[in-house]
Amino acid sequence: MRIKIERQRIDYRFYNPANTCEILFMEIFKKSKWEFNRKRNREEKIDWWYECKNDFEKNINLLFSKFIPEGLDEGEDKENKDKYLQLVIKEFENLKMKWQNFFDSVKKRNERFLEDLRNCGFNVKPLTALCPWRLVIGLGASHPQETSMTLHHIYGIPYIPGSAVKGITRHWAVLKFAEEKANKGTEDFEKSLKLVSDALEKGEDIKLNVDGINFKDLIEIFGTQEQAGKVIFMDAYPLENINLKIDIMNVHYPDYYSGEKPPADWQNPKPIKFLTVENTKFQFYLIGKDKDLIEKAIYLLKEALKETGIGAKTSLGYGIFEI
Repeated sequence: MRIKIERQRIDYRFYNPANTCEILFMEIFKKSKWEFNRKRNREEKIDWWYECKNDFEKNINLLFSKFIPEGLDEGEDKENKDKYLQLVIKEFENLKMKWQNFFDSVKKRNERFLEDLRNCGFNVKPLTALCPWRLVIGLGASHPQETSMTLHHIYGIPYIPGSAVKGITRHWAVLKFAEEKANKGTEDFEKSLKLVSDALEKGEDIKLNVDGINFKDLIEIFGTQEQAGKVIFMDAYPLENINLKIDIMNVHYPDYYSGEKPPADWQNPKPIKFLTVENTKFQFYLIGKDKDLIEKAIYLLKEALKETGIGAKTSLGYGIFEI
C-alpha cells in the first residue's frame, strides 16, 4: 500500500477565475491511497481525499463557500461533496489548534464592545445555552453545493445571527399569546395565530397577559414597521470547543419531489450531505435601556430555545438547546 499525490495529471478542478485557480492548485491537493491487487496484478485506488498545505492561511468561510474542489474521475462526483466537507472540517480543526489566541481575541473584542455599551447606559443580559445535539443555521441559503451553513464572513466560525435569535423569540411569543387567545375566546388556534401576528405587526394592543408579560410588552420588545424595538438581539457566538460534523438527509422519492413521477418504493434514495454544529455552547446577549423588558425578552428566548429550537430541521430535533 502506498500514498501518492496525484500531480501527473490534474484530475480535479475549481470553478474560480484562472489566476485564482493557479493559486488553489498550489495550495489544495488531491491525494489518494493505493493498494496492489494480486488477483488483477495491478494497483487500485481504494480511497482519496483533499488536503491543504499546512502553512496556507485559510478563511474557513471562503474554503466552504468559494474555493470548492471537484473531482473529475468517473464515479467520484457522488463522493466529492463528502470529501470536500471533510476538508473543511479538517482545516477548521487545524485552525482551532493553531489559532486559539485568535478565538480568544474575538471573545475579548465582543466583551470590550459590550462594556462600552454598559458605559453608555445600556443593560446587557447574557445567556449561555448548550446545543447538545446538532444545529444548522442557513441550510437553505444560496451555495454552490446546494446545502449551506452560516459562517462568519471574517472569522470563519459558525454563529447565530441576531436576526435569527430575534425571529425565533418573536415566533415563540406569538405562539404563546395565540394559544392564550384561543383558550379565552371563540376563535380556533389558527385564527387566533393570525390575529395575534397581525396585531403585533401593526403595534395594536389586544390586552392579553401571559406569564406576567403583557402584549404591549411584546410590541415594545420587538417593535413594528414604524417603531424600533427596545431590545437588541445580538449575534450569538460559540464558546469553548466548536464541533463541526457532516450530517445526511436522505430523499427517498427524488423523482416525486422533482415533479417527474408519483412516489414509489423503487425510486433510488438520494443522500444529501450537509455541515452541522454539534454539542457546542453558544453565548447570547440581549441589550436595552429598559431592564424589565430585557428580563421578559430573555424569558421568552429561553423558552424558544428549549421548546422550538433555532435554525433548520427543528421538527427533527435540530437546534434544541439546554439552558
